[in-house]
This record gives sequence, C-alpha cells and structure tokens, in this order.
Amino acid sequence: MNPRELRRAMRQRRNDLRKSLRLTGKQARERMEQQPAVRRARARRRLRRTLGVAVLLLLASLIRCDCERPPPAEAPKVEAKVAEEIKKEPPVPAPARRPPLRAQIEPKARASYQGPERASPAWIDEFRLQVSARSPRLAQCFTGSDRPGTLRWTASVNPRSGAASDHELEPVGVGAELRREQRECIVHALSSPTYKLTAPQGESLPQRVSLVIEF
Repeated sequence: MNPRELRRAMRQRRNDLRKSLRLTGKQARERMEQQPAVRRARARRRLRRTLGVAVLLLLASLIRCDCERPPPAEAPKVEAKVAEEIKKEPPVPAPARRPPLRAQIEPKARASYQGPERASPAWIDEFRLQVSARSPRLAQCFTGSDRPGTLRWTASVNPRSGAASDHELEPVGVGAELRREQRECIVHALSSPTYKLTAPQGESLPQRVSLVIEF
C-alpha cells in the first residue's frame, strides 16, 4: 500500500469514526429523553417559558393602556388679589437725652499702710563670703563656656543648720541657658557642704535669699 492509499484509508477511517460518534450521541440523547425525570424537567421549562411570555404580554397591554389615557385637564388659574397696603404707624420719638450728672466729692486723706522695712539678716555677710569662697567649684560647672555670664541664685537658707534648699537658677543675658548637668553641678556646689552662720538665738526659720553670681 503506497502512501497515498494509506492517507485515503486513514481519512475514510476518521469519517467512519465521526459518523459512529454522531450516531452514538443521538441514540444516547434519545434514551435520555425517554427518562421520566428528563420529561418532567422539559415540561417545567415549557411551563415557565409560557408563563414568562404571558406576563410580558400583560405588562405590554398595561403600558399601552396608560399611554392611551388623555392628559389631565389643566386646573383653572386663580389670580391673586393684590393686598391693600398696610398703613404704617408713625415712629415713636426717642426720649430726650439727659445731661450728665456733675458732682464734686471732697478729697479725703488716706491712711498710710506702709510697714517698717525689714532689715537684712545679721548673717547675710557671712553667707556671701562663704558663697564667694566656692567660686572655684562653681567655675568647674561652666567649663567650656565661650563667654562670661551672670546667674541669679535664689534659695531658702536655714541660719541654724546652714542648709540651703529650694534652689532657683535664673541665667541673666540674651540666649543664656543652663544644661541639666550644669544645674545639678551648681546646686551641688552651693548646697554642699552646709554653711556655718552666726544667727541670733530667736532666728531659726529659713529665709529666702537671692544673690547674683558672675562666671
């Protein structure tokens, strides 16, 4: 068998197989259609299709009926009557302006409330000298400063114990600021050790003292 005859035989074989498959599929569909369940399903589909067509026809008839109705008659126009002008009442005149009251009160002398000036404590000079003696320790707190400055120090000093507490540090000058480390160093130098002050017998309460320190 030459190649041409072989190709012809193969082509004929494919055609026979296709016919056989078509026939087998047709027979299978016929057998399926004979099943009761398939028949019931087909009947339900036909019923749904018939009901859908009936609903569409009913809607189409309703729309046609609405379109054929004549437009409603226009309501008669009612002309508004112009209301009569309301007579304005005459304005009430404003009350006359009263002249300002003028009265003269005789000046009275006031009592003087100035109390006696409080004298500086007797130990203030000793305190200043002892603070000045701590200048070398205070200078170490400002190591690295590029320019001199002024510091206002305010604290509560107990003349009996010589303890300084409740410190307030206020740098004086433009842009003067103290770092946290500098504040701790200054407070430690000014509070430890305690001061040795000569205070009177009756003076035992802490007093608020303020000094200016230059560095």
